[in-house]
Order: sequence, then structure tokens, then C-alpha cells
Amino acid sequence: MSQNPYSNNVLLNLGIQSLNKMQEVAQHAILNEDNVLLLSPTGSGKTLAFLLPIFQLLDEEVKGVQCLILVPSRELG
Repeated sequence: MSQNPYSNNVLLNLGIQSLNKMQEVAQHAILNEDNVLLLSPTGSGKTLAFLLPIFQLLDEEVKGVQCLILVPSRELG
């Protein structure tokens, strides 16, 4: 399971025991790199892979927009 206590709580609340390898690698890359491109098959957990580290990066003290997620279709939004 992820090392971050916040991520652990989110995963437990979702009934997820652990991240898959792609999600672990994505989380590390997003937290440590400026630009990340994540390619993985449908149903592999990409949404969780990018949302967990984004939640960690958000600052409660900042009242403005901190993240913008663009999706190519309404269904993905």
C-alpha cells in the first residue's frame, strides 16, 4: 500500500488493498517530475493513479485553482 497516510485512508475507504505497479510508478513520477505522460490500457486504474498524488500536492491554504484536469469527452469527466 502507498506510504502516504492520506492515500492509505483514501484507498481503504474505496476498498482497495494496494496500488498496482503502474499506479505506484505514476504516483512517484507525478510527485517528483514536472511533466508526466501516463499511457495504460482502459480499466488499469489511471484515474486513481493521477488523482492520489494530486490530492497530496493540493495545499489547503491556497484558495485559488491549484489543478486543472482536461478530458477529451464528457463521459471521461
